[in-house]
Amino acid sequence: MSVTAQGQAERAELEAVLASGIFSRAPNLANFLRYICDQHFQGESDAIKEYCIAVEALGRSADFDQKKDSIVRVEAHRLRKRLASYYQGPGANHEIQIEIPNGQYAVVFRYVTPKVVEPELVAFPIAPERVEEALSSQTERVETPQPEQVSAPGQRLHKLLVLAAIASLILAVSAVALVRWRQSRATLTASEVWRGNFLQPVPSEYRFIAGYHGAPFIDRQQRTWQADAFYEGGLSTSFPSDRTWEGITDSNFPKTQREGNFSYRIPVRQGTYEVHLYFVEAQPGDPADPNSYSRLFQVYVNDKLTLDAFDPVSEAGAPYRLHGRVFRDITPSKDGTIHLRFVSLSRKPILTAAEVLSSRPGRVRPVRIVAAKTSATDSNGSVWVADEDAIGGLLVERRDSIQDPDLKILFSGERYGNFSYHIPAAAGKYRLRLFFAETYFGSKLPFASLASPYGNRIFNVFSNGVALLRDFDVAKEAQGPNRALIRTFDNIEPNAQGVIALEFVPVRNYAEVNAIEITQMDAPASSSAPASTASASAATASSEPSHRR
Repeated sequence: MSVTAQGQAERAELEAVLASGIFSRAPNLANFLRYICDQHFQGESDAIKEYCIAVEALGRSADFDQKKDSIVRVEAHRLRKRLASYYQGPGANHEIQIEIPNGQYAVVFRYVTPKVVEPELVAFPIAPERVEEALSSQTERVETPQPEQVSAPGQRLHKLLVLAAIASLILAVSAVALVRWRQSRATLTASEVWRGNFLQPVPSEYRFIAGYHGAPFIDRQQRTWQADAFYEGGLSTSFPSDRTWEGITDSNFPKTQREGNFSYRIPVRQGTYEVHLYFVEAQPGDPADPNSYSRLFQVYVNDKLTLDAFDPVSEAGAPYRLHGRVFRDITPSKDGTIHLRFVSLSRKPILTAAEVLSSRPGRVRPVRIVAAKTSATDSNGSVWVADEDAIGGLLVERRDSIQDPDLKILFSGERYGNFSYHIPAAAGKYRLRLFFAETYFGSKLPFASLASPYGNRIFNVFSNGVALLRDFDVAKEAQGPNRALIRTFDNIEPNAQGVIALEFVPVRNYAEVNAIEITQMDAPASSSAPASTASASAATASSEPSHRR
């Protein structure tokens, strides 16, 4: 067997075991097995350590101490027993069997000769008093008697014996056929699992962290992120635990990524999808040498080149900063999967996380962000996600904001300072709505009430370097403090890096914003948030739920 064929066969056996259901109530064991098998496939079995298994496979924190926590040893013992039980039962006839020898964590793929169970012959019982008659009948049959010379009881016994022989033959043939079918089906199942055909399609909103092998977790937006799956190639790498990440407000996102030449085949239902890819350059570089951070690679979606000579740190503008790209109108390939492929040009490709989200053909899900620590639902039922994609500035709670009950929920918080938002968007033209209210100067807050609301906060707003607002005074434009002001801008397009970059630059005191909405220009229109009398123009937006991370 060639090395390539051997590797494919071993991967197929792994997927067959994972799909067998023996880990349905033990996700930790499934994560453990997949992790050590991945290291085996990459030739890194010697590098498997108890600490790495605990952190990367079992979801333990970076301060895991194996002297105080025996989780890895306990789970390894359970995994060995589960595999042994499987290969004594349903997997007994597999030509490849997975084993974890005692005293080590490296996995071994053993090639064995399948055991074909010979079926026992089944005969109909004969009462003791009929044995002599049966033997006599058989003797007569051997002497080729004429039909009319056989007694009626002899005929019946003969028929019973013939039926017994036929039944035994049928059972024998059926048993052998069943064994061979199970063997062939096991191979087919493993192959189908790897192609994505055999597995159930993922949910209509599917999110995963690349390189992560722990239990699923729910972020602060109440969205579930799954462990890494459906991949081939690459290595799981962990991020430094002492770093802070720009554009990321959830401590669980991210912790790992996949690195190397790798691909994904994600099983989905027929339909149209948005694919969101996220990258963070977390490798330390030399600040004096920008090229030390740089890596170049290609990204293919369903074998179509979508990112060429892609460099995450250059696209994001800095290392340790989250950068997202969005692709619309993606449909599954003939095999029922969405293919993602990452190919190196210079240094290894990376992927931090991804989303596969159902959408309508030609449509893009809206983006709605409220500058608060928790998400909000407006009077029309549209969900606004908690503040994200921001770089710089600070969040502050505004309990005593505007009085309009239909809009108040969008003004419960504020981001202020010198800051920007880098919001990933698919190619197209968008309507941008910015929500403002002067809730500090001229308000009842301590010290603020001593100052006039007018002329104390002036700032500029830019979109991809183009000025949207200059010398903007929220209180003056809204004709007083604590009044909602909505400004609308059409035909906004993402920049060459695939993001809508909004910059809020102070002129006097700090810039501020309360909420941001981005909707597709040709999307079906319905009122998203009721426009106030201080709005720059009446604006409408899709009522679809937000896609945001």
